[in-house]
Amino acid sequence: MTGLRQRLLTEAWGGTWHRMWRTKKVASGVMETPLSRCLSTLDITLLGIGHMVGAGIYVLTGTVAKDTAGPGIVLSFLLAGLASFLSALCYAEFGARVPKAGSAYVYTYVTVGEFWAFVIGWNIILEHMIGAASVARAWSGYVDSFFDKALSNFTMSTIGQMHAGYLASYPDFLAFFVTLVYCSFLTLGVKGSAYFNSIFTLINLCVMTFVIVVGMYFADFSNWTSGEGFLPFGFSGIISGAATCFYAFVGFDSIATAGEEAKEPAKSIPRATLVSMSVVTAGYVLVGATLTLMVPYYSLNPAAAIPDAFAAHGATWAKYVVSIGALCGMTTTLFGSLFSLPRCVYAMAVDGLIFSWLARVSDKTKVPIITLLLCGFFSALIALLFDIEKLVEFMSIGTLMAYTIVSASVIILRYQPASRCNIKSPSHTQIATPTPVGPPSPTTPMEDTMKGEGGELRSTFRWLLPVLGQREAGLVVAWTVVVFTMISAALCSLLQFGSDFLALPYPAVWAVILTVVLVIALIFSVVVITAHHQNELVLSFRVPLVPLLPLTSIFFNVGLMMHLNPMTWLRFIVWMVLGLLLYFAYGQHHSREGEPVSSYSTLLSEPAPAGNTVFGSVQHTLSHVTAKIASAASEDKKPIVEQDEAGNDDL
Repeated sequence: MTGLRQRLLTEAWGGTWHRMWRTKKVASGVMETPLSRCLSTLDITLLGIGHMVGAGIYVLTGTVAKDTAGPGIVLSFLLAGLASFLSALCYAEFGARVPKAGSAYVYTYVTVGEFWAFVIGWNIILEHMIGAASVARAWSGYVDSFFDKALSNFTMSTIGQMHAGYLASYPDFLAFFVTLVYCSFLTLGVKGSAYFNSIFTLINLCVMTFVIVVGMYFADFSNWTSGEGFLPFGFSGIISGAATCFYAFVGFDSIATAGEEAKEPAKSIPRATLVSMSVVTAGYVLVGATLTLMVPYYSLNPAAAIPDAFAAHGATWAKYVVSIGALCGMTTTLFGSLFSLPRCVYAMAVDGLIFSWLARVSDKTKVPIITLLLCGFFSALIALLFDIEKLVEFMSIGTLMAYTIVSASVIILRYQPASRCNIKSPSHTQIATPTPVGPPSPTTPMEDTMKGEGGELRSTFRWLLPVLGQREAGLVVAWTVVVFTMISAALCSLLQFGSDFLALPYPAVWAVILTVVLVIALIFSVVVITAHHQNELVLSFRVPLVPLLPLTSIFFNVGLMMHLNPMTWLRFIVWMVLGLLLYFAYGQHHSREGEPVSSYSTLLSEPAPAGNTVFGSVQHTLSHVTAKIASAASEDKKPIVEQDEAGNDDL
């Protein structure tokens, strides 16, 4: 037994020493990574803008304005931008906490556990893969329209059409090869790719400014007042349009994905996220307003809305300027998706949830080349076969789910005790003091034990104790966030599918009562969360007005999910079934969550005791090893200190 105790001590001290050594690597706030840290704040900001301003502005604007929202697309973009901005704030805080590749996957992993992280990561893979494919088809469509449909006509006359319901009318070989070419370009290295992206993004922003300034010269406000007015599809059209327009904002998470390639991630990621979201939201709203003021919404050509709008006023020359901006914008959006996709796969492979060979990084270019080429091929294959509209709808649901969980994670972390908070700011160089194992003394009140830590009930809300009971600090808030999300889904479903009962001259009694009960339950959930203390961890960026802003983000995201097509939900379920088969067959057995020194060693403070976790948060096994040492010492009836000193003498 003495030998066992000695071996366990050696392993424990070895793991601690290795962890301390890795912590020194982050003394400047930058963690060690096999990827290349070479991106500045400007590089990352332009990466986010370039990823968002592409097919959304040149293709999606015309489609939504004509078929879904009319001139109300201005409000749709504003609502989608607001929902995205709230999520972006949560991403910015996590970017300051966890500067790692993987974006929402990593944030979920270190907050609510491995299983939910896999769910989010699996959907992010789908998001970026479909994002790349849809933009590639839009890129091809713009080139095809520039040559008067010569490419598509040649393909259909040579190969024929595809008549399957969910496939495109013809295979798009140009989109296939464009995706592979851009993917090959990204294998050369991240810094050169960033220069390429920055140039094309700046050109695109100039063209966007041109569209707004020159387009307003042709503005006719009667297009907003005549006919069916500003909201021809009603308020539901605005909401449905916002659910679709959400696609235009999904690129900001590419900023978080670059966390391991930024020079100063704790500062760069929050700044880049907020600046890029502000610029893009303003740009989309102004372009939507300009387009619907230039021509009536019902006369728009969804395939080439902006060029045709200028042509309607005799400015055919503007077609060439807009086409240049469109191709540049779609190029940067395609670049952003292909940039983010392999890095999320890389993060999951590092953690053992998918095949480990996908985590290999080239020593020369510091890029996961194998993963990049494989992801690029599948994206190209989707672009070859599927229709862009079906792709856009399918992509939104996974994105909204990721945003919802990230917003919930911010609240959960804020109300966890600081000494048990799993995430550790990379600017901290010291090893956090572990929480004492075991429950507090029976004579010590829970509130006094955790005072100042966060997660404890405020003294002014002690009247809630009979309802909530004496719970572990932070646990009540975590479960309340889950309840809030479920109630939001129920309320949004009622408003979506039971609106006919509420809109009657005499609304159905059951619908009114159910709505009132759900609203009261939502308000009570907010009261329960705010009744607890937040921890006071110092970060380079913290979301303001917590928990109100993250809860609003959750409600918006859930509401937009309820407005998606039922077939989108069916496809989502099929995709998740495939992912869960992979997780339980491979990922669960190869997971590195329990390793003493994992990929999060420099980011995490000491774990909570095994019985005090919230939703299976990621844990290190150092405390488990310590428990084994104590157990061995107890069985051997010798003080553990003596053996510790003996080990030091040997050293």
